[in-house]
Amino acid sequence: MEELPEEQGDDAGALAEGVLRAFRSYQKRLAGARERSLATGAELPDEPSVVSYLVAAATVLDVPARQRLLQAPDTATRLREELKLLRAETAVIRHLPSLPATELTRKPTSPN
Repeated sequence: MEELPEEQGDDAGALAEGVLRAFRSYQKRLAGARERSLATGAELPDEPSVVSYLVAAATVLDVPARQRLLQAPDTATRLREELKLLRAETAVIRHLPSLPATELTRKPTSPN
């Protein structure tokens, strides 16, 4: 298997900074909606392509949205799409502080 290099695209560095700010805001909103504290001191990467994949993996998204991110032709395109998604998700959480019940898929079901 040969690893293919990924194109950065235009303004990937600036977009990565914006995505990291939006991601931190998203994390804070999620932590607040769950009434939990956000762990501090975690260093986030500054390499644009790493940021784009980290945010794609760590954001609560449905499969089609996640697949669109993975299919982006370059890092900058993925970061632009993530910025839109993060802003939209953060706004939804701000106005409707309920969250997807992702933990239900990780627990055994009970017939009761």
